[in-house]
Amino acid sequence: MKTRYTLAVLMLLFCLSFFGQQPKIVSIQGQPQKTSTQVTTNQQESIKQLQAENEAMKAQLDRMEKEIDLYRGDVRAKVADFNDDLSQWLTIMGIMMAVVGIAIPVIFNYRNEKSMEKMLEDVKKQASSAETKAKDATTQAEQAKKAVEDIEELKKHVTEIEERINRDTIAAEKAANEAKASQLFTQALNEKDTLMAIDLYNQAIELKPDFFEAVNNRGILKSQMGDITGAMKDCNTAISINPNYIEAYNNRGILKSQIGDHLGALADYNKAISLKPNYAEVYNNRGVLKCNMNDYVGAMADYNMAISIKPDYSEAHNNRGDLRSKMGDLIGALTDTNKSISLKSDNSEAYNNRGAVRFKMGDKVNALEDYNKAIILNPNNKNAYNNRGVCKFDMGDVVGALEDYNMAIVLEPYFLKALNNRAQCYRKLAEAEQDFAKKSDLIAKAEADEKKVASLKERDQT
Repeated sequence: MKTRYTLAVLMLLFCLSFFGQQPKIVSIQGQPQKTSTQVTTNQQESIKQLQAENEAMKAQLDRMEKEIDLYRGDVRAKVADFNDDLSQWLTIMGIMMAVVGIAIPVIFNYRNEKSMEKMLEDVKKQASSAETKAKDATTQAEQAKKAVEDIEELKKHVTEIEERINRDTIAAEKAANEAKASQLFTQALNEKDTLMAIDLYNQAIELKPDFFEAVNNRGILKSQMGDITGAMKDCNTAISINPNYIEAYNNRGILKSQIGDHLGALADYNKAISLKPNYAEVYNNRGVLKCNMNDYVGAMADYNMAISIKPDYSEAHNNRGDLRSKMGDLIGALTDTNKSISLKSDNSEAYNNRGAVRFKMGDKVNALEDYNKAIILNPNNKNAYNNRGVCKFDMGDVVGALEDYNMAIVLEPYFLKALNNRAQCYRKLAEAEQDFAKKSDLIAKAEADEKKVASLKERDQT
C-alpha cells in the first residue's frame, strides 16, 4: 500500500510539473495562435514500461501477501528492503520526470521567445514600413492640399478677371451710352423744332438717366410750350440728381415767378447765387422778380451787379432801363435801352422798352416804330402788342389798338393790362357808335373784360 501511495504522489508531481505549463497565445499579424507542450515518444514508452512494471509489482505483491502468513517475518524484511529500493528508484524517476517536465516547457518557451523575437522584428519592419507609408501619405496630402490651395488661388484670380471683365464691359457700355447721349444732347441743342428737340432729349435721358443737363433743358422747352407742370417736374428731377446744379435752380425760379410763387422763386435765385456768386444771369432774373414785387431798390441793385459782372449783358441793360423808366428816370432808361440794342440788335424786348420810353417822352412816332420792330423780331411778344395798342389808341387809331389788344390776349388770355386796355377801347368805340345794338354789344364786351380783370386781381390777392 505504501508503494502505491508513493507511486501516486510521484505521478502527481510529474503531471503537475509536466502539464502545469499553461498554453501561451501569441498574436502574429493579427491572428491568434496557440503553442502547447508535447509528450515525446520516449516518455510514452517510459510510462508504458512503468505501467507494466507496476502490474508485475502488483502481481508479485499479491503472491507475497498469500505467502505472508508463512513467511511473514522474512517477507516483511525483504519487502521492506524492496520497498526502500523501489521508493528510492521511483523517487529518482519522479525527480527525473519532474526535471524533464520542467525542461521541456523551458525548451518550448525558448523556441517561442525566438519566434516572438522574429515576430517583433517583423512587426517593427511592418511598423517602419507603415511609418514610411504614413510619411509618404502625409507628403502626398500636403502636396494635394497645396494643389487645392493653388486651384483655389487660381479660381480667385479667374473670378477677379471675370469681375474685371464685367466691370470693363459695363464701363464700356456706359461710356458708349454716354457718348451717344452726348451726341443726342448736341443735336437737341441745335434742333429748331421744339418737339423734335424734346424727343432727342428723351432719347439722351433714356441712355443716361442721370443726365441732369438734358433733363433741365427739356424742362425749358416744356416751359416754352406752356407745360409749366412738366417743366417744373424736370427742374425738380435735375436738382434731385445734382443738388448743386445752378441752372436748375435758376430755371425753377423763373417757373415759380411765372405762376406767382414769388417767395419760392426768390429762394431758388438765392440758392443759385450762393452756389455761384458771380452768376450775372441769376442777378438779372432776381432783379426782374424784385421789380414785380415792387422792390425797386433791390431790383436796381441786382441789375447793377449783373452789369458789373457782365458789362455786355444786353438783357440786364434793357431791364435796368425799364426799371429806370418806372422810377421816372427816362433819360437813364433811354440810355440803357439804346445800350441793350447796340449789344444785341435782335433784342425784341429792348425795342419794346425803348418804345415805351419814347412814348413817355412824347415821341410817339419813334415809339410806334420801336413797337413794330419788336413784333417783327418776335411775333409772340405780347407786351409789344399791348404797348403798340396803347400808342395807337393815344394816336386815335382805336380800331388798330383793338386789334393789338386782341392779339395780346390771344397770346396771354389772362393778360390783365391788355384786358383792361381792351375794355377801355370797347367803351371808346361804344361812345362813337350810333347803332344802339352795336353800342350795347360793345358795352357788354367792355363789362365782361372789366369783370374778368377784377376776378383776376382778386385771385392774385388771395
